[in-house]
Amino acid sequence: MPKETKYVLIIGSSNMDLNIYSERFPNPGETVTGGRFKQFLGGKGANQAVAAVRSGATTTFIGKIGTDNFGNQMISQLAEEGINMSHVIRDSENASGVAFILIDEKGENMISVAPGSNFNLSVEDIRSKADVIKNASVLVVQMEIPIKTIETVFRIASEGDVIKILNPAPLKPISLETLKNVDIIVPNEGELHRLYSNMKLHGDPGEGKQKIKQISREIANLGIKYVITTLGDKGCLIYLSKEDKFVEISAPKVDVVDTVGAGDCFIGVLASKLSQGETIINAVKYAIIAASIAVTRKGAQDSMPDLKEIEERLKDSNIKVN
Repeated sequence: MPKETKYVLIIGSSNMDLNIYSERFPNPGETVTGGRFKQFLGGKGANQAVAAVRSGATTTFIGKIGTDNFGNQMISQLAEEGINMSHVIRDSENASGVAFILIDEKGENMISVAPGSNFNLSVEDIRSKADVIKNASVLVVQMEIPIKTIETVFRIASEGDVIKILNPAPLKPISLETLKNVDIIVPNEGELHRLYSNMKLHGDPGEGKQKIKQISREIANLGIKYVITTLGDKGCLIYLSKEDKFVEISAPKVDVVDTVGAGDCFIGVLASKLSQGETIINAVKYAIIAASIAVTRKGAQDSMPDLKEIEERLKDSNIKVN
């Protein structure tokens, strides 16, 4: 792939999402009937790739996908989106990843994932894709693949001129050395707090927004340029470490139908706009608007808006930047 080609590279998971929409979540040992079943393509990596390509970025995906029917569907549909799937590795030993998702009438969700081939994406697989990684414009990695693989990705990417984004979800312990190779980290508030705890940092970070700010500073001391904490319907809080400055961006009010994939939509669009030369603040504005559209629709990848829709909604939005 020529170095002058600007592309977003997403490395991560692809799943088949099996969704049940019901009035409420069951209690332990309880069966709740009357739900509606839908099947969607999902997985944090694949979701982010769809969000990136729909918002205008040339997008490449690297992951490990089974040779089963679910895997064939994943590759076919992602390729139809315009995503470069030529670097995907097929796994004949493990089933493709599957997620069982419960969604209640408020749009909140509970998810259980059988990762399958996603957890078989190896260090050797990644080393074979070193040139693709180093030549990317923006790299996004989540944590639905093995931690050693993630660490290898960032080590290789640090050898190139790549904007390196980590979405620490689902959060698991990661070395400080690896975090030092990250440019932008995008946790939600709960992940930010657990990351702070896992890093065994000392001191009292306080409470509420002050706690987010103190933890963001501590994490940024590793050399991370931007800490973007997503706050759901409250928008997000960005820490710009070079300027030692916080920027808060609100989210528009919408009627929530399904929050599955909203965070992935945010990150995919963020990467897309950064690859197109937008500033971090403008890229986050696009990402917030895109996520606010996604939560008004069912499904993960099906809910992702295209660039025209994002731009139109952004013009009419009243989001605030403080």
